[in-house]
Amino acid sequence: MRSSTRSPERRGRRLRHLLLVPLLALALQACAPAESSLSLDQARIDQRGGVSVLVVECDWRPSGAMLDALDHGIPLTLELDLTRERRGLLGWQVQQRELHRLELRYFPLSRNYQLRDLDRATVRSFGVRAAALAALSRMELPLSGTTLRAVAPERQRLRIVLDSTALPGALRLPALVDPAWRQAEVERTWPGTPAA
Repeated sequence: MRSSTRSPERRGRRLRHLLLVPLLALALQACAPAESSLSLDQARIDQRGGVSVLVVECDWRPSGAMLDALDHGIPLTLELDLTRERRGLLGWQVQQRELHRLELRYFPLSRNYQLRDLDRATVRSFGVRAAALAALSRMELPLSGTTLRAVAPERQRLRIVLDSTALPGALRLPALVDPAWRQAEVERTWPGTPAA
């Protein structure tokens, strides 16, 4: 009869290896490149009839998993964070900030895609997904304040990110580790306009 002579130390190492393998697999999956892409081609602030308007030109290509979720009624939310910044002793300091959250959602019963600015309560409807995504390629968002426009020596900064906290609870963990749900943050800065 054979008896086990494994030491407790050896069993502990084996148990640690069994626990580390799934963690390592998750870490490697988290390091994989994102399947979704977002490029920010242009951003500027225009004046139109006394109203400041943020004009954004971008190209967003959600992953297959994101589009599948969208077609099943799960909204996708992009967060646009616009700031006016001034150089301080410790780098650039935010002087003023405005946030826009754009939600893209599909309603299966009406077969209708909607693009909503959640903070301004504006809604645009589209019959096909391609038209809704194309609407995101050029956005004109009215700004609440006229003082948000940077003047020299200030700068303007726009950051766009997929808001994973707006996803249903069951998708928040996959959004953290699954490359199909990872969306790289994009950012653009430009100098303030000379004072008039």
